Amino acid sequence: MNSYNNMRKSDIRKSALDFFNEGEGIGKKVTFKEAFPEIQELNIEIIESGKGVGEWNEKGTYTLDFPPAEFIDCSNKLCFKGGLRIADIIHEMAINKTEHCEKCESCFGNETSPKGSKIYKKCLNSFEVKVDIKYK
Repeated sequence: MNSYNNMRKSDIRKSALDFFNEGEGIGKKVTFKEAFPEIQELNIEIIESGKGVGEWNEKGTYTLDFPPAEFIDCSNKLCFKGGLRIADIIHEMAINKTEHCEKCESCFGNETSPKGSKIYKKCLNSFEVKVDIKYK
């Protein structure tokens, strides 16, 4: 099997964030602060485990000054459109004015052929998520 660096461009699977950035999401794209104006402080820690995860990409930390994108991409290079829908977690917390949340979420993608036409199996990567929010 080829390493990721030696793969042809056509063999690289698009992530959920790639599709979102290409306009495949619904609605207008806005900044994090525009989407969540009620949030005063934010601290998010995400630890991914599974295929393709190394020390350099195992843990992600996000704040209001350095917020996450709509999706956190899956590190599994065989995963198509996979990752974590972090905005859904934050949105639910903001609606309910929840200040702390810890959960483990599975990747929502699948291991597929390079263009996603054949699904081989569900991606088994997972994300441990810890979110702390202070509201205005």
